[in-house]
Amino acid sequence: MESDELIKEVEVGNHPAHIVFTENGNFAVVTNNEDNNISVIDMASYEVVNTVETGIGPHGFRISADSQKAYIANMGEDTVSVVNLETMKEEKRIKVGAVPVTAGVTSDGKTLVATLNAENALAVVDLETEKVEKIEVGVGPAQVYVDVNDEFAYVANQGTKDAPSNSVTVIELALRKATAEIITGKGAHGVVTSPDNKKVYVTNMFEDTVSIIDKGQNKVIETIEVKGVPNGISITE
Repeated sequence: MESDELIKEVEVGNHPAHIVFTENGNFAVVTNNEDNNISVIDMASYEVVNTVETGIGPHGFRISADSQKAYIANMGEDTVSVVNLETMKEEKRIKVGAVPVTAGVTSDGKTLVATLNAENALAVVDLETEKVEKIEVGVGPAQVYVDVNDEFAYVANQGTKDAPSNSVTVIELALRKATAEIITGKGAHGVVTSPDNKKVYVTNMFEDTVSIIDKGQNKVIETIEVKGVPNGISITE
């Protein structure tokens, strides 16, 4: 980062969709959307050390706080793959609903969430019982992010290019209900909360902006212009 020099190019699979680092910093995991698998990259050597099969069309995902499991939304079917990053095997697939785009998991590892793009809903799954509850959100939900306190899940409603949505639905996880709808920009897609849990950042694909939301007010307080159809988003401390 200090020199801006390319360290290494790592070849993964076809149509790499999302990349997530384990909390312990040991691995980076990449979903290969067209190969129906993930590549696991060792961060010490920058080499692919494992390729693990998933469901059809793996896309957005999160890794548990203990770095042991990845929960991967399979867009080509109605499941989330649970991949054990110690054994490097898919443990199971949980049926969640139509066209899951992105999954998330609470820090205690008890609750899974997944956006159901074709149902305009968020699936909330008790990982002990695998019971699924569905909560109505906006049209065409894309990404979801669970805040650091496991209190709220923020769902970016993208819609389509021809009929874009422009909101984020706030889900209070304990109540299992939507408690707010925040107007953002056209094609809300990527979403993340700040490390201090005070703000939410949302990319708006169809107007090339990023919305900054004050969590306390559930309101956009600033809009930043960017370029190139902003998709995913990350934030560092």
